[in-house]
Amino acid sequence: MNEFWNRRTCVILTGASKGIGQGLAVEISRLLVPESSILLIARDTNGLEKTKELVNKENRDIFVEYYSVDLYNSNATMFEKIVEPIDSSKYELFVLIHNAGSVGNLDHLTVDMNDPDEWNKYMSLNLYSVTCLTSVFLSKFNSITAEKCIVNITSLLGIEPFKSVGYYCVGKASREMYFRVLALENPTLNVLSYSPGPVLTDMYTNISLNSKDEVIREQFTSGLQKQSIVKVEDTCQKLVNTLAMRSYKSGGRVDYYDH
Repeated sequence: MNEFWNRRTCVILTGASKGIGQGLAVEISRLLVPESSILLIARDTNGLEKTKELVNKENRDIFVEYYSVDLYNSNATMFEKIVEPIDSSKYELFVLIHNAGSVGNLDHLTVDMNDPDEWNKYMSLNLYSVTCLTSVFLSKFNSITAEKCIVNITSLLGIEPFKSVGYYCVGKASREMYFRVLALENPTLNVLSYSPGPVLTDMYTNISLNSKDEVIREQFTSGLQKQSIVKVEDTCQKLVNTLAMRSYKSGGRVDYYDH
């Protein structure tokens, strides 16, 4: 465990104001050595402030900063301003975690998904902001010899189709393929797509209440499904352990339920 995390580390984490993002910030902060830093990115300032408080409570010896940004309207200049102050010579490990995401319009089956503006809005957050931040991250740190690790929070729905969540399935699938190509083109990068399992987040609740497909609503709210709900802290621990053990091929995917 310690070999991976036992280095001065700079972590950049999106979707850090609640749910899995907040849980990851807390879990990772427990492992970071003094003089490490965490940069938290999300839209909700109150949530970011809360995450910062929780991180400071866990580890007083690391630097925590947050940036309230709208990832629906991101661009390279915005991300460059966030990474620009980072003194890259200070760190031995750089970790970028893409956790931010949305489920998309649940009123639409695929036959209804005919509005390019809606597609653009969805992909702006779920794909374009991801590729843009990754590009800025690599431009900033590529010349540094320190290890660079990029984590894409994905989903079972990136590889299995589910009715009425077409936007989400397409978004997750396209993100996974982007990172597979990235890993292939950059053999020195450490790239992982991690599927956290069915965690009771706002997104999960949204699908269970508002999916247009009755079977999906039933599936998400059934007693059997509730028994298999994964706790935020458990899936976050699994991810930090997976990174520490490095038991995956760069560009590959690991699911919470994988042994």
